[in-house]
Amino acid sequence: MSERLFALLIHDGREPFEDLRRTLKDLSVETFSVETCQEARELIAQCKPQLVFTENSLADGSWVSIQQMAEDADVPLSVIVVGSDSRNYLSVMERGAFDFVAPPFEHEPLNCVVRCAAAEALRKREVSAQRSFA
Repeated sequence: MSERLFALLIHDGREPFEDLRRTLKDLSVETFSVETCQEARELIAQCKPQLVFTENSLADGSWVSIQQMAEDADVPLSVIVVGSDSRNYLSVMERGAFDFVAPPFEHEPLNCVVRCAAAEALRKREVSAQRSFA
């Protein structure tokens, strides 16, 4: 994958997002953080990230709000929910998120999630672009 990866992190500044940010940096993924769904909406429209990492609940919504934003976005992106309670995994997957990750953020497993999620977002972008030219 030759395109530079950009991930939007949506969280309130608490752990484990600082560890996630460091690991993503090690994986050559650029990141930017916001705290609210509204800030995320504006940045998604402007920057068109391939990936969004969000915590379960936010000041003005939840990961479900972020998933809906992703589905409504001009360009496809993959939403990855970050949490510590693995019981949320099935709910997250059933509602359309790409994946659910939990600390510790080890390089190999996170790299696999990041690369697969980015590839999926880019594949959907290509399909969308082809449809618009047809």
